[in-house]
Amino acid sequence: MADLAEYRQENPKTEVEKTDWPLVPIGLIALAVLLLLAITPFVLIAAFPRALPDVDKSLRISPPGPRLQTDTSADLKRFRAEEERRLNSYYWVDKEKGIVHIPIEQAMKNLAKAGIAGFPKASP
Repeated sequence: MADLAEYRQENPKTEVEKTDWPLVPIGLIALAVLLLLAITPFVLIAAFPRALPDVDKSLRISPPGPRLQTDTSADLKRFRAEEERRLNSYYWVDKEKGIVHIPIEQAMKNLAKAGIAGFPKASP
């Protein structure tokens, strides 16, 4: 207490809070937040109703079982062969728009012939 009296004498312009925080408004705000948290799930359930049979159907669908690799080297060879086939073959990307996939080698030759920026024109 003596320290407080000394502090007030040395600093006469300082003041001490006369009241604490008002508890009633703070209590009302806290009560409103709690009520909002309690009511929210019921509002969401009412806003987005779902029939229980629909939920039951979605729970009955099971994912496919695990498929373990038995011959990884054959799988890798098959994967690489498929990728190589795709890179070196012609096929429709979008038939309606007329977009065709062409082999990479052919695309590079076409770009070289056209002399597009970044590709010098091929010499005759």
